[in-house]
Amino acid sequence: MPAITTAQKFKIKQDDKLLTLHAPESFKSTLGALPTGVTISNNLKTFNQVHWFVQNKAQLEQELDLVIPLIKDDIICWIYYPKATSKIQTDLTRDKGWEALRQHSKMQWISLISFDETWSSFGLRLQTGKERKKETKVKEIFNYIEPLKKLTFLPEDFAAALHKAKKEETFFNSLSFTNRKEYLEWIVSAKKKETRQARIQESITRLSFGWKNPANR
Repeated sequence: MPAITTAQKFKIKQDDKLLTLHAPESFKSTLGALPTGVTISNNLKTFNQVHWFVQNKAQLEQELDLVIPLIKDDIICWIYYPKATSKIQTDLTRDKGWEALRQHSKMQWISLISFDETWSSFGLRLQTGKERKKETKVKEIFNYIEPLKKLTFLPEDFAAALHKAKKEETFFNSLSFTNRKEYLEWIVSAKKKETRQARIQESITRLSFGWKNPANR
């Protein structure tokens, strides 16, 4: 089976128009072979994709209000940021520096891609109505986490169960934010009271086995 091409990773299709912002001269050649009819330019009035290169958090925040309005309908915006191993000084990483971007809650984060030795990229697009509806259903978890500070807050019933199991409570508190969040999300997403209670008890059991998350991944 042939390897997936860079163009396929970026979901570039025949006759697509790519608007570039601060792209390096090597951008087109690094993309490699493209479908027929693809246009790449920093001066397009209509386009299917935006390819935006940012070097640091200050540039991101300065240009964000100009870029966000470009992401409408089915348009994908690929945001490129320097890799830690590049020679570009940056305060952006995969997990840090994107607070201003996260405030735009209607955006759907998609694939993370390694572009070349200097740049990584991830995609954004507007959520569809179906995706927004799905997100609304799972928002209960956000009553118990603060992602930017990586804090978790226990619901009363789970806190009471943990308080009776000191060893498991200590282990739970030692887990990473992501793993604590997975336990909480498993519990609060239960639709029935009895299901929730069963998951709380099962969480205590899995913690006693040293499971870092409910699925033991």
